[in-house]
Amino acid sequence: MTSCKVRYLIFFQYYGSKYSGVTKTPPHQPGQGVQNYLEDAIRRLRPVNEVCVSVSSRTDAGVHALCNSAHLDLQRRGDLPPFPEEVLTDAINYHLKPEPIRVIKACRVPEDFHARYQATGRTYLYRLMTGVSHHAQLPVFESRLCWPLRHADLDIEAMQAAGMVLLGQHDFSTFRALNSDTPFKSPVKTLLRAEVTVGQDSFTPHSFRRYRSGLGASADFLIEGGDCK
Repeated sequence: MTSCKVRYLIFFQYYGSKYSGVTKTPPHQPGQGVQNYLEDAIRRLRPVNEVCVSVSSRTDAGVHALCNSAHLDLQRRGDLPPFPEEVLTDAINYHLKPEPIRVIKACRVPEDFHARYQATGRTYLYRLMTGVSHHAQLPVFESRLCWPLRHADLDIEAMQAAGMVLLGQHDFSTFRALNSDTPFKSPVKTLLRAEVTVGQDSFTPHSFRRYRSGLGASADFLIEGGDCK
């Protein structure tokens, strides 16, 4: 009796400062992607099939993710049953140590499921800390999680109004990078929500008042001509 191959959807998060992005990079490249470490951890489970993680949403170098997703296929050796979802989550996390990458959840999905093409939306959060004249003035736990701004005051109303202009369907050809995949990807995207909110005040050891504001946007993407809802 031979074990069957099973497809899993995993949700994972990572602290992206040390990585070249989420996408896998060649072994000879100095900076490795999050996908490299995920696949290495899964190989240590000794599956029969070749390990390939298909990530739903790409992030650039230094970008963090509260929750990204990907699918992968696993076939165990001999007549071993498929990994239970919780066991798979714990096993991958064990082999990821000490990397700042964690699988939050794993679940079995149909064999034709695709994490990227069946994604329903993507949410991006941009965090700003104002009134900071130098990056060294940022609190330790915020130093790589927000963008420092010298000016103390932001025109929140103007930012909110500008965000409203972005709502709806637009052609973002001007903003995309040109590569071999460009002809196959639609530059038309639909932005569903753009919000600017002011966070709570915080204080540094020097008692300088700081304001934290975040610009969050949730977007449904039209990928390769298909509408993801």
